Formats: sequence, structure tokens, C-alpha cells
Amino acid sequence: MNDVDDKLDELRKEESKGNRLDRDNPQSQPDLADAIEDSLDKVDQGEMSDTITAFDPTLAALLDALSEDDQEIETVYDNLREAYDGNSGVDRKSKSGIIRLAIRVGLQEGSEDTIESLGEAISRHETTTI
Repeated sequence: MNDVDDKLDELRKEESKGNRLDRDNPQSQPDLADAIEDSLDKVDQGEMSDTITAFDPTLAALLDALSEDDQEIETVYDNLREAYDGNSGVDRKSKSGIIRLAIRVGLQEGSEDTIESLGEAISRHETTTI
């Protein structure tokens, strides 16, 4: 009888962590949107940096040259904004704005599922529940 009680206790503990049917269903497993939403929460809480970095001397040179020419940076910025399908939230014609738009356009063109997961996570993150 002790084995049965132990097994029941174990099952109760598992059930208290969520619905077992949901846990066993591959459709309800955390996906990229869930991971992005968790990361957005970490950024909000100061547990994760909100800055990205990359080592690329060629792009660093390009961005530096663009920032020296107001007309050129504006043209690149406008082209990237037009290429991006959606509201990027980028409104500064700067090196940072170019980088942010270029990444978004690249993800949109090269990995549509990824950008859709990002949009879903942002939407869920911004929606408050009562």
C-alpha cells in the first residue's frame, strides 16, 4: 500500500505543475514565441541586456561612412523601412536604426516564421491580463 501512496503523491506533484495532457502534447510545448516572451520579461526586469553586439569591421566601416553623409543614411534608412513589412518601431535615422531595420528585414526575408514568432511574442508581452 505504501508504493501506491508514494505513486499517488508523485502524480499529485506532477499535476500541480500543470495539466499533464498539456505537458504531453507537443503542440503545447514552449515554442520560439514563448522563449522570446520570456526573454522580453528578462529585459524588462533587468536580468538580461537590451543591447546587441557584433564584430564586423566591414559593416562598421559602412555604418561610419553612412553616418557621415546625411543624404546617404536617410536613403538607406528609407529603403529599409519600405522593405520592412510592418511597424518596426524604428524612427531614428542613425547607425542603430539602420542595424535594427536591417536585422528585421533580413529576418523577414530569410526566416518568416522567426519574425512571426517575434510579432506574436511582442503582442502577448504587451497585452496585460487581469
